[in-house]
Amino acid sequence: MEKNIGIIGLGTVGESTVRSLCKYSKLIEKRTSLNVVIRKVCDSDNSKRRVATKFSLPFTSNPYDIINDPTIDTVVELIGGVSPAKEYIIESLKKGKNVVTANKALLAQEGKELFNLSYKVGRNIGFEASVCAAIPLIRSISEGLVGCEVKKLYGILNGTTNYILSRMHKEGISFYTALKEAQNKGIAERIPNLDIDGIDTLHKLAILTYLCFDLWPSLKDISVEGISRISNLDILYAQELSYVIKLLAIAKREKNKLDLRVHPTLIPKEHPLSQVSSTFNGVWVEAEPAGELLFYGQGAGGMPTSSAVISDIVNTSFLHTQTLKETNKFNLENIKNLRMRYYIRFMAVDKPGVLAKISKILASLNISIASVTQKERKKGKFVPIVMITHEAKELDVRIALSKIDRLDVIQAPSQLIRIDEL
Repeated sequence: MEKNIGIIGLGTVGESTVRSLCKYSKLIEKRTSLNVVIRKVCDSDNSKRRVATKFSLPFTSNPYDIINDPTIDTVVELIGGVSPAKEYIIESLKKGKNVVTANKALLAQEGKELFNLSYKVGRNIGFEASVCAAIPLIRSISEGLVGCEVKKLYGILNGTTNYILSRMHKEGISFYTALKEAQNKGIAERIPNLDIDGIDTLHKLAILTYLCFDLWPSLKDISVEGISRISNLDILYAQELSYVIKLLAIAKREKNKLDLRVHPTLIPKEHPLSQVSSTFNGVWVEAEPAGELLFYGQGAGGMPTSSAVISDIVNTSFLHTQTLKETNKFNLENIKNLRMRYYIRFMAVDKPGVLAKISKILASLNISIASVTQKERKKGKFVPIVMITHEAKELDVRIALSKIDRLDVIQAPSQLIRIDEL
């Protein structure tokens, strides 16, 4: 059986997909009886013609040469971004072609429309590569857990931020030193905001929400915080308290309510996710009746991602309209209404009475202190005071911090990191 594909976009992932398909075509055919043929490749950058030439493939700079080609049955979109990628996918589906994409930003923002269209025209959208690259997470959830109800999901979904936090933890270096190192190694982009501000993780969480809960959430309704304010002091204190700081995507279901958020989180050292280091990704899922599951592996990079793209190319050939329809209605929890424990670091003047002022404000908002630590003593100077609270309401904690930060003995802003025992 012949599978004729066209690839739009010859960046890192696109070029790696071409290379992997050419290298492993015989293995794929042996395992699936599917002969995957690359009919044409496309890129707006004419210099990418060299990739086509290297592998003896027809090249075009016009995507519609692929979309309108009747011999091509699957379009692989690897250009990224929302537009014009959305238009290319829509036209491909309308032409009766299956689509494979790694475009998490597009799916997070426009997935509802695209999947509704794919369902209407009876075509498939393969999107395994959009979340966690080489980890077969999408198929494991949509097929492996088809008879399960997902209750909780915690994910380390961004390799760049995990690398930065891992280096800060291991070497005791600052956030900006670790970021610069990541940029020099090509792990972080020159403009890294999508990663370090948590937006990339947000996009992936939206896709996982669709898979786990049959709902496309509005991105503006999900609370997002990045890692740029995490200091090596926070890493050190977390370590001493037997925690590790990770940027987590969190999804929790409670009846008709859904708690979705992205933020740095203190998690116990003994939890498997705390061991996910460097550029690796990890996802922990609690589902009934399956129980607790852990997915781990390379979450980025051209070659690991190409394995997921190839998986989708193959699977869209054998599956028929496997995309889910949005069926569930949930009330999204506002993070301000949630109750949890908190790590708070104040920079306070070292003099008598300061701790009493802080405690008084916390007590006035029903926030009780589980532990307090002040290691440094520099009379009259600002020193760190670290508190762990008992469970408290997020809104009350925010109000308390705004009041405390206005005290003349506090160097604002104070640090707030949520704790989750998973």
